[in-house]
Amino acid sequence: MSGLQCYLLGMKTIVRILILAEFAAIIFIPGVYMSRLTLIPLFLSMFGLVVLYWFAMFWVSRKDVLKVLEKQPESDLYVGKIPADTTADLVRGRLCRVDDRLILLQRTEDKLHRQTPCREAWAIDISDITSVGFGKVLPARKGFILYKGDDEIRFTCAKAAKDKSLIYNMLGWESPKQN
Repeated sequence: MSGLQCYLLGMKTIVRILILAEFAAIIFIPGVYMSRLTLIPLFLSMFGLVVLYWFAMFWVSRKDVLKVLEKQPESDLYVGKIPADTTADLVRGRLCRVDDRLILLQRTEDKLHRQTPCREAWAIDISDITSVGFGKVLPARKGFILYKGDDEIRFTCAKAAKDKSLIYNMLGWESPKQN
């Protein structure tokens, strides 16, 4: 393991420990010992650490996509694919249209390898998609559904739920006329 790999792995561990330590401080240290002026920065820094951790674990940038695909995707969108197994977690990543395929690229567990920061987690030929639907895909999340015959593939993406033309453009289909 190179020095950079050790450094990045150590940073993730440090962020995890800091999140837990700040949470413990906020919850378990009585308010008598900490003023509100101390609690507010603790909450803000804990929130910042959680955002940093989320980006470190799940975000797939366009640069990462270019490294793996070696060509510019025609369109892309950050989504979460809902697995068929309801006990599994979302497969978060960047859904890209490359040629006539949709490819979901997921951040690799070990992004320390600079050559392959993400991997193909799922793919489908656009010609196999029969229709698309929009709405709630999970109880608290909006998104879109790709239909492949009797099968459906669900994705969470608030951006696509608000602007349906993003998905139609990604599929190369015309957007239906709005009344």
